[in-house]
Amino acid sequence: MKTIKLIGKNIGVIVLSILVLIIGAIAESLVQEYFSGQYLRLVIPAFVRIAVTIVFAYFVSSKLLKMSVEELGLKLKKLDIKLFLISIALPLIVLAFYAYVLPGKAYIAKPGSFWISLIRGIFSFGITAGICEELVFRGMIFRYMQRNVGLKAAVILPSLLFACAHIMNMESFNLTDLVLLILAGSSVAVMFTLFALKSDSIYPGAFAHAAWNTLIIGGIFGIGDTVNGMGNDSYIIIPIQSANKLLTGGNFGVEAALPAIIGYIAVALMIGFLVKKESKKCAHRI
Repeated sequence: MKTIKLIGKNIGVIVLSILVLIIGAIAESLVQEYFSGQYLRLVIPAFVRIAVTIVFAYFVSSKLLKMSVEELGLKLKKLDIKLFLISIALPLIVLAFYAYVLPGKAYIAKPGSFWISLIRGIFSFGITAGICEELVFRGMIFRYMQRNVGLKAAVILPSLLFACAHIMNMESFNLTDLVLLILAGSSVAVMFTLFALKSDSIYPGAFAHAAWNTLIIGGIFGIGDTVNGMGNDSYIIIPIQSANKLLTGGNFGVEAALPAIIGYIAVALMIGFLVKKESKKCAHRI
């Protein structure tokens, strides 16, 4: 009976958390209707979405889940330079691999659209997804489950959920595409969770998430024919001269390709090592 009740509570928290994410997205789309300028339609609604998501996440977490601002990960902490550098390095290494290691020559696909692509990448794909998704998945869901079902389950289960949530981005897929996406989505979610564990905050993970989205799927650079499950409509396109799904990521794109997966796992191992090292230091002090 206790187990059933515990499962029910965690499912309820997941549903509430996803609703918070959806409400923020709805607020963003509603506000967009009031702006005609292409830049304002991207920037103002993005800030509205972030604000609405934070307000609802705080309300649900404090009133229903009995979580403090610090436990939720909203309290600002000192900048961790190691995490900052890792966040920048990962997308740059993936871009460099496809641009220089593979025989694909980058070209400007949409001349004259650099600034709008940059603004869209930073705001629509970068900081909104970075803050909102990290707050919901690594703030609300992960921290609640960590408290109630333990660390291992709290890392694994929301990571699988995060991966599955991205299936709807694909217009079509087969078993190989699905396996790659689940593996990639779970790996990157574990990586972001370790950012949260290392820093006791959502912000380093949000920055890493925003940096990745801005550079890899935001529309400034686009690798291959498919980006985030949709057609590549980027300012600069880096073609992939291969049909191998391990390099293309199938119908989801390079985020689900082997080079990206290796990057997620490598970063997760690095941060995991740092977390373990800090834990040992704390134990010695005690």
